[in-house]
Amino acid sequence: MGYARQHHFIGATDLPDTAPRLTIVLPYYNEEAFIGATLQSLIAQTSRDFRLVVVNNRSSDGSPALVESLLADSGLAYAHVLEETPGFLPALVRGIAEADSELLAVANADVIYPPHYVATILRLFDANPLATSVMAIDLYDPEGTELADKRKQQVLGAARFLPKKCHAGSYAQAYRMDAYRSCGGFDPAIWPYVLEDHEIMARLMRTGPSVYDRQHYCHPSPRRTNTAQVSWNQLEKILYGLVPFPLLGWFFHGFLAPRFARRKLMNAALRQRSWDVDQTDAGAAG
Repeated sequence: MGYARQHHFIGATDLPDTAPRLTIVLPYYNEEAFIGATLQSLIAQTSRDFRLVVVNNRSSDGSPALVESLLADSGLAYAHVLEETPGFLPALVRGIAEADSELLAVANADVIYPPHYVATILRLFDANPLATSVMAIDLYDPEGTELADKRKQQVLGAARFLPKKCHAGSYAQAYRMDAYRSCGGFDPAIWPYVLEDHEIMARLMRTGPSVYDRQHYCHPSPRRTNTAQVSWNQLEKILYGLVPFPLLGWFFHGFLAPRFARRKLMNAALRQRSWDVDQTDAGAAG
């Protein structure tokens, strides 16, 4: 099987009787150590009312073969496509181009999604017809533990106190497709920098609220707590919380964009992942 065929494969199970309500887009780059567990968690979903689009962003390890081996007999409706342009954002845009559904969600290759994840997305959108997005809580401890409950309280409290701000990364976000498209979607011409997940929410929430729920969560890899090299600094993060919602457009495009440009925090910087940098290099970079 040639490269193009192997990495631009649309599974035979991609022909459901009715179109799934949800498309999940999962970009990946050299995630052989993590993506298997992520895919197993999606295969185990109690609701199959979704189609999975997995985007290989020019991986050089064994992750493409692993993806095929897990999905081929999974029973999921899926597509496995290749994006040649390096970077999370081009891969994400490529995957979304495959989507034709009422709802859209983003998944990352190092996040474990509980079995009710998809069912909860559908339930929350149905229960909140004005919502443009549904956001999962990121838990770094087992569900039901004291630390997990504390994290839920923290995120839910922040969402109540700052309802027009984003409190979840892209790996925990789901959108109504019409609202996503009407705000411009993920587009490097609009926002080519990191924090694309927060910038898009500033546009999306102009037309409707985000919904958080105690039972909607996911489990990112602990490595995601080490993102200082590809994120905003503490001052910028504090200002994000303080800036009134009507000024968020200025905050991102008038204030944050030139600062990120000077620090070369383009979205492609996510390919040089902070958790892959050893402590000596990280210290020197700081």
